[in-house]
Amino acid sequence: MTGEFLERDFKAYEKHRQDDPEYNALRLSVRRKLKAMVDAVVKEAKPLGTDLSAQAGLHHPYTFNSYRVREQRAYACRGAKERKQLASFFGDALGKDAETHYIQTVLEVCMDDQLVEAALRIHPQAWWDGENLKKKVLGDPAQMDQFCTLLKALPGGFNLKLHDWKKDHWCSAVKPGELKEMFQHYTPGEHWLHVQRQLPKEDALAMGAAAEGWVKTSLLALLPVYRFTLWDPS
Repeated sequence: MTGEFLERDFKAYEKHRQDDPEYNALRLSVRRKLKAMVDAVVKEAKPLGTDLSAQAGLHHPYTFNSYRVREQRAYACRGAKERKQLASFFGDALGKDAETHYIQTVLEVCMDDQLVEAALRIHPQAWWDGENLKKKVLGDPAQMDQFCTLLKALPGGFNLKLHDWKKDHWCSAVKPGELKEMFQHYTPGEHWLHVQRQLPKEDALAMGAAAEGWVKTSLLALLPVYRFTLWDPS
């Protein structure tokens, strides 16, 4: 299966087609394409010491997406063993959330009608990771400096974004002072946190088969930030 993005791939997510079941087959092919990219990331991450599990989002209109497929997603999260450890630690009341594959910190590729995006995302309900990251960077200047160093080491074009706020914190020029202010407004349990890199549709089409490499390189580059973020119950 080629990792090349095609014009028709983007068209499947245009507003007037998002609820059209005739595009389910095309969206399924996009879903498989994105999942193959994430599968490759999972495979390469393992010898680097990170155990991941690959998943993919819905490609057809359904109750969970309000009967509109606005974008297509595939992502990697904690492996099954780590998720079970989390669930065991939290017990019956919270364990179900902790073991759910999408309520995690994820490494994700997604696309809509305009963009391909590679990102690390902390789900609002994955408060254990959100609180871990927030306490580390706000509680210890050395940890804040380390986090800034990890963000600056990412390839060009990554930005740190809180939930749906408009302000972008560009990783290449990030400063502890501005991150401190952002994290003071970050509420795990309520807010998403994103470290993301975007590839406009025109660029993705022009890159041809190299776009697959862009996705995989972007997600693998996020592994140090991912490991820094994750909370370990042990």
